[in-house]
Amino acid sequence: MGIMNIFGDWIDKRNERRIELFKSQGVCPECQGKGFNLLGTEVYMVNSSYYHCAGCNGSGSYFDWKQTY
Repeated sequence: MGIMNIFGDWIDKRNERRIELFKSQGVCPECQGKGFNLLGTEVYMVNSSYYHCAGCNGSGSYFDWKQTY
């Protein structure tokens, strides 16, 4: 098993744990329950554009996200 396989497995497990955490909270993993995402710099929010989360269609719900995926 190469280093790339080990790294890939670690990323997969991390994503699974992250999704389980959001599932237990009932919020969308893509927007973290906000219903929207930022395009641009999130630190200063200058020149940032908001757009509805495509994963949950703007609801922020894990169950709406799950139906999409």
